[in-house]
Amino acid sequence: MSVTGHFEPVVLGCWFEDFSEEVERLSPGRTITESDLMAFSGLTGDYSQVHTDEEFCRNTEFGTRIGHGLLGLSIAQGLMWRTNYTQGTGVASLGWTNWSFRRPIFIGDTVRVRWRLTSKRESGSKPGMGIIHEWCRLMNQKDEVLQEGEHITLIRRRPA
Repeated sequence: MSVTGHFEPVVLGCWFEDFSEEVERLSPGRTITESDLMAFSGLTGDYSQVHTDEEFCRNTEFGTRIGHGLLGLSIAQGLMWRTNYTQGTGVASLGWTNWSFRRPIFIGDTVRVRWRLTSKRESGSKPGMGIIHEWCRLMNQKDEVLQEGEHITLIRRRPA
C-alpha cells in the first residue's frame, strides 16, 4: 500500500532548554457537562451522591451536584496537553504534588489551566533529559482557583 498526498510535519513542543520561569501558559477552555460527571463516575466507579443525585444535593452546602475532584485534575492534564507544549518532547508525567481542591466544580463551569515553570534540573539518571516542575491552577470562568498544585514532568533535552 502506498501513501500519497501532502503531509504537514509534526510540530514539536518545548525542549527542556526552552522552559523559563518568565512564561505563563494558558490552556483553551472547556465547559463541564453532566455527561462529564456521569462518564467519570462510570470510569472510576465513584457514584457518590454529590456527583450523581441532584435531589440529595439540593440539601447540601453546594445546592447542586459537583464534579469529582479527580475529574478536575484529569481535565487539567488534558487541557494542558491541548496546547501541545510538550508534544514530542515530553517523556512522562512523574507526578502531581501538593494538589489542593479549593472550590467545587459545577456543571456549566468553563475551566482553563494557567501554569508556569517553578524549577528545572537535568536528570541524573536519564541522559539527554531534564525534569521540570510547574505550578498549575485550574480556573473557572470567574477566574476563581478551583484546584492547584505542582506537576512534575520528564522532558527531552534539545539534541546536540
